Amino acid sequence: MGTNRDQLRYAVQELLNEVIEKGFHHLVNHPQDSDELNRIIRDASDELNYQLMRVDSHSHREGSRAMDEHYAEVSRDCQLRSLELLGRLQQVQQRDIPRLRRV
Repeated sequence: MGTNRDQLRYAVQELLNEVIEKGFHHLVNHPQDSDELNRIIRDASDELNYQLMRVDSHSHREGSRAMDEHYAEVSRDCQLRSLELLGRLQQVQQRDIPRLRRV
């Protein structure tokens, strides 16, 4: 992710909107999983709002090392949280794949 504020905001939105979109897509096709999918979508939406708030929640001077470190921390946390949410989504998706039976 970028170190510039606008690039970071864009990257945060892309990462977490991907989870939300994939969750909605699976929800449409597999309504039986709605409880877990709704939790994942809500968690991704909450995380998106939280990470966007974090991007601007600092008192660091523009271009300072402290600001760059802050942005790097937000970037790292957002990537990890996105992967965690995608993992939860993948677990739900895999439950819906018919398993081959051994003969």
